[in-house]
Amino acid sequence: MTATRRGALAHLGGALAAFSFGTPAHARAPLELAAHPVALDERDASIARAGALAWRGGLWLGSPDKRFGGWSDLWVAPDRRRLIAISDRGWTLDAEPAFDTHLRGLGNARFGRLIEPDGKPVLRAMGDAEGLARQPDGGFAVSFEQTHRILVYPAAEPPFSKPPRARRAPDLGDTPRNGGMEALAVLPGGALVTLLEDALEDGLHCGFMETATGWAKFRYRAAANFAPVGICALADGDLAVLERSFSLLLGGFGARLVRVAASAFVPGAVVEGTELARLRPPLLVDNFEGIAATLAPDGTQLLWLLSDDNYMALQRTLLAVFAL
Repeated sequence: MTATRRGALAHLGGALAAFSFGTPAHARAPLELAAHPVALDERDASIARAGALAWRGGLWLGSPDKRFGGWSDLWVAPDRRRLIAISDRGWTLDAEPAFDTHLRGLGNARFGRLIEPDGKPVLRAMGDAEGLARQPDGGFAVSFEQTHRILVYPAAEPPFSKPPRARRAPDLGDTPRNGGMEALAVLPGGALVTLLEDALEDGLHCGFMETATGWAKFRYRAAANFAPVGICALADGDLAVLERSFSLLLGGFGARLVRVAASAFVPGAVVEGTELARLRPPLLVDNFEGIAATLAPDGTQLLWLLSDDNYMALQRTLLAVFAL
């Protein structure tokens, strides 16, 4: 979460109150959604590669509903027919991608809200959801900043409609309120792993993994001026990490995609991966925070990226797909 997000909270206003207190917590409402195709390089549509990644389509998403935006992470079903996203204001998005060989659209969108263990909607101060991880039983784990915690939602239809249980979170010490468990994923075997955006030791980002005796710390080596903001499991058990940078001199946001072997996540280790690609202007990029992985119909590994527009007019909500 960035400082601009904290400032944007004032825009929520009455919409939050109306939805939270006038609608059942588990209800989902139809969402008017516009999805405009975008190119990897909007100056040259023939550009179709970034590093080791091949372009498989992208969309610029928008809605007249002022609650739309701030998307922090996503999950895409293995058959690519369903997308679930969470926002840093506690909202949820449930929609249907149109994907054959490329991403063509996103439709049948519905809007919902995360709930607390007592079944009530998350309040604004507690709703900064950042990491989303699909559980082996079909439920979802969600990590939160501001009030550092992890909630695990049981398998339900619609998702997040059954009260979650609090899952013991790592001790983050004096980690900044807006720099905590930005990235969350499930390791082979079902243990959670998380990367912290702003907690550093000797220039390395702190991370934690669940073990039989509790959470164990490791450190993650991001590229210079980048920070980890997303992580997801790949089909072979390895993990993909999304890193983000921001620089006015270099044109704003940048993104870096990294592949990390699952075996690298060891308590006390320095974890480092292999760079797959970097996205900087003129290539399509914004405040990418969410990452998910599926397979294409031909078995190719796909990476799905989603950006957080911070509810700012100069930013966009982008959904992009790459083939590894």
